[in-house]
Amino acid sequence: MEFRGKPISKRFWLIALTMIVTMSVIGYAAILDYTLDISSNVVVVSASPGLQLIASDNTTVVTSITFGDITQGEAGTWSGYLNNTGNVALRTFAIGSPDLGSVGTVTWDVPETGYLGVGEKCPATIALHINQTADLGSHAFTIRITGSPTTSGPTTVVITATDLQDPFSRFWAVTFDRPMPPETPQQGYPNADFNKIHYSGDTMVVDKILLPGAHYLEFIVSQTGGPAYGEYSGTITINGQQFSISGVYSGHPTHIDFLV
Repeated sequence: MEFRGKPISKRFWLIALTMIVTMSVIGYAAILDYTLDISSNVVVVSASPGLQLIASDNTTVVTSITFGDITQGEAGTWSGYLNNTGNVALRTFAIGSPDLGSVGTVTWDVPETGYLGVGEKCPATIALHINQTADLGSHAFTIRITGSPTTSGPTTVVITATDLQDPFSRFWAVTFDRPMPPETPQQGYPNADFNKIHYSGDTMVVDKILLPGAHYLEFIVSQTGGPAYGEYSGTITINGQQFSISGVYSGHPTHIDFLV
């Protein structure tokens, strides 16, 4: 017995071929980029640093300081705030007196290198140390405070970390402006910027030359026991600015953003 199919017309094949060609064109159509232009403007102004002292009431502007009676060989202090009134962040600070001479010296507790943003204040205690041989009587003098937008010298990082459950020495590692590289067995983090051996409760100090601007660091401890050996916590101080850290162990670095 012979079976014969119904012949398919040329019209059917033409329609089918047209659909295939059409679908192929749609499937491979190019995706065009879109460009969005935003009208913008900027006014460039000159940098204008500024500083003032604020009394301990955090309100009164101080233009003169009276230390009162100070015995030869002793010191007197004034406490208040240092206020950045300029339009740029300040990163380097100094204090002194151009005309105090042999009477004594002026010091304060503001770090030489730090960060004081526009409109920010920081506590400040100024000490006047009178020399043992200073002339008796009243002395008028000028206290000169300077602040600079530029950083002098390297950025100093002081790390103190503790894990009371971990009695072993570990690698403490720091990277700047990049993620922490993988740990290498028995070597810690040799591809980090700093990789030193410490015990729980130690203090690690590193110096790094950084350009002024925004930066970040990552800190990790090669403690692989995880929660079984606890976690490291403590503080990281960057140019005098302190940050709290916690939950640090192998695979879990801490990340800190800061400005120089």
